[in-house]
Amino acid sequence: MKKIGVVHGRFQPLHKGHMDNYILLALEKCDFLIIGITNPDPTHSLPDESNLSRTRPQNNPLTYYERLNIITAALYESGMNKEDFLIVPFPINFPQLLKFYVPKDATHYLTVFDEWGENKIKYLKNNGFKARKLTNNKEKNISSTLVREKILVNKPWKSLVYKSTQPYIESYQLKNRLIKITNQFL
Repeated sequence: MKKIGVVHGRFQPLHKGHMDNYILLALEKCDFLIIGITNPDPTHSLPDESNLSRTRPQNNPLTYYERLNIITAALYESGMNKEDFLIVPFPINFPQLLKFYVPKDATHYLTVFDEWGENKIKYLKNNGFKARKLTNNKEKNISSTLVREKILVNKPWKSLVYKSTQPYIESYQLKNRLIKITNQFL
């Protein structure tokens, strides 16, 4: 029986920190990895007092499908095979629904940087899942917010993401999308 691990995140967009310090570390602890994409659509996104910014439109410019493509390409670039992983929607705001997306006996690996991370561990455990902190780091070296900010103001961002991610960000016209979303909220 394969040992199944689960990681999750918004991945708006996926960056090297997500891959190198989270996804690939979790893969070392299991035989098969499920990558959950949170906030898969607006109906599965709820604000949480510990991190209100995570549901704002400007922080969620990419669709589930676009993130699925980006993550898949980066996983292949990192050397993973399609037999090593599965990508699924992951409605973290509705933990009672997670049993429909991931096996109940899988181990959920999390990186915890703040109260929101601690809350996710509680949500998972309260719904009968095994949840483990992957690291004890309290600081992120890279964030999707940083990547989006650099894209928005024409600062170098490509070194923050896997090479396979770059053409997707450009073809999805992420910069134009961010400008449009930002202007809607001014």
